This record gives sequence, C-alpha cells and structure tokens, in this order.
Amino acid sequence: MTDFQIALIQALQVGAAWLAAPMQFFSLLGQPEFYLLAISILYWCWDPRLGLRLGLLIGISGGLNEALKVAFHLPRPYWVSPEVRALGSHPSFGLPSAHAQGAVTFWGLIAADVRQTWLSLVAVAMIFLIGVSRVVLGVHFPTDVLAGWAIGVIVLLGFLVLEEPVGRRVAALPLSRQVTVAFAGSLILALISFAALTALGDWQVPASWAAGALERSGESIHPLFLRDAVTASGLFFGFAAGAAAEHHHGSMCAVGKGSARLLRYAFGIVVTGVIWFGLGFLVPQDPAWAAYILQYLRAAAAGAWVSFGAPMIFARANVPGGRA
Repeated sequence: MTDFQIALIQALQVGAAWLAAPMQFFSLLGQPEFYLLAISILYWCWDPRLGLRLGLLIGISGGLNEALKVAFHLPRPYWVSPEVRALGSHPSFGLPSAHAQGAVTFWGLIAADVRQTWLSLVAVAMIFLIGVSRVVLGVHFPTDVLAGWAIGVIVLLGFLVLEEPVGRRVAALPLSRQVTVAFAGSLILALISFAALTALGDWQVPASWAAGALERSGESIHPLFLRDAVTASGLFFGFAAGAAAEHHHGSMCAVGKGSARLLRYAFGIVVTGVIWFGLGFLVPQDPAWAAYILQYLRAAAAGAWVSFGAPMIFARANVPGGRA
C-alpha cells in the first residue's frame, strides 16, 4: 500500500495546499510541550486529580509508543519518497504515530472523565485533526496514524481498567515505597524500548532513508537514539514521585479567583520552561549514556516541578488558591 499512501499524501499536499498552515497548528497540539502546558494548568488551577491521571497516562503512552516504533522500525514518508514534501520532520521511526496515539489517550481520558457530549465531540475532532495533520505534513503514512489511534484506544482502556486497583495498592504504601514503585515503573518504560533496540541486532538505518530525510527536510535522523523513550520515562517518574510527595504533605486544591489561578500558572509555567529548555541545552545530541541520563533527569525534574515543586511553593508563599 506504500505507493497508494504516497499518492494520497501528495494529493493532499498539492490539491489542498491551504491545509498546511492549520495542520501545522494541530500538529503542535500533539507535542510533549503542549501536554506539559495543558497538564500543568489542570493540576495547578482546575482539577488536580485529572491532571495527575493525564500526566501518568501520557508518560505510559509515550514510553510504549517509542518501544513499538523501534520494534517495527519503519520509515516516514519523506524519508523514502521525493514526491512527499517535508512540511515537518522528526528523527524517530514512523509506525505508530505518537501524535495520533497521544491524542487518543489525552483527549480520550478527558472525555471519559468529564462525560459531557460537547466535550466528547471536541475530543473526537481533536483526535482526528491531530492525526490527519501528520499525514498532510508528510511525516506519517495513513497506516501510521491508524495504528496510533488503535494502540491509543488499547492503552486508554487498559489504563481505565487498571488505574483504580493499582492506584489503591500504591496509595497504601509508605511514601518511600511509592517513590520506589514510580522509579521502577519508569525504568520498565525505558527498558522495553532498549529491549526492542537490542532485538534489532546488527540492523542499520538504510543510507537511502537518512539521505532522503536530510535532502527533503534539511535535518538528519537518528531513529536508534531512544531520546523520546527516556523522556517519557523521566516524566513519568518525576510526575508520579512528585505527586506522591505532594499528596503526603496535603493535597492542593484548585480554588481561588481566576486572576489568582492565572498568576499561579504564569509563574509555574515560566519555571517549567526554564527547566525544560534550560536543561535541554546540557543534553548531548549523540546516543551516549550521558545523553540518556541527562535527558532522564531533565524530564524527571520537569515532571517533579509540576506535581510537587510548584504546589509547595504556592502553598508556602500563601498564593491565593494554593491550598484549602
């Protein structure tokens, strides 16, 4: 089906060129940075429980997605076809689409939690548009997106089934054990990707893929560098451990006037950006162990700031809307 899919992408890019700009926007809504922004505002200002659930689920989904990408090790359209314009780029493998999978888990959990018809319709629209955007931009085959949607549904359903019994058992543990469980879970998320990489043996990225990607996007690819897997793992640990510690000291309540919530969010997200982008400059671009460790610590620090650091500062500074 490769030829048919390439023809479809080309038809969308040529026959509906006006889609490029709006599809760029919807593609941004599937980036990790967007999820950090959205989860932070929910956790700090609106619904801490939903924010916690989303933070954990996005970490789990991201870790599983990277493992599957390596297991399938299939190219992106612009890597293999000169007929596809690279309106976006990404260095990892294509199948399944992380944007499509992440959209299903993120918006699907929100819809399942709120249970309002209008929000369910918004969720379906966002899932569809984020997935389609990746096809229009030439960074995914339609089958990548379909697989991402399907896997996202499986991950979401598994999370909804297991979160209550698993959460109840973890919550009964002392704080030190909860942090240990969070760390062990994060290691498992990372190790499944490294296991998939080991299973590839001596397989190497075809030179034609690397050359095609560089020619059409101007950016090199490094799909065997498991940076995204380590990022998801670190975020999961930081968020889960931070939330456990924050709950141990007393749950934050999202109360207060709108102006107070906005002030809290503005301060918190600036610090989040400093952690995320500032520490990002320290992470080497080569697939070495130092890069993996630093990337893990960077992601863990960002997650812990959102779930623990910021709420503690809000409370101690007596910011309106901090704690009840």
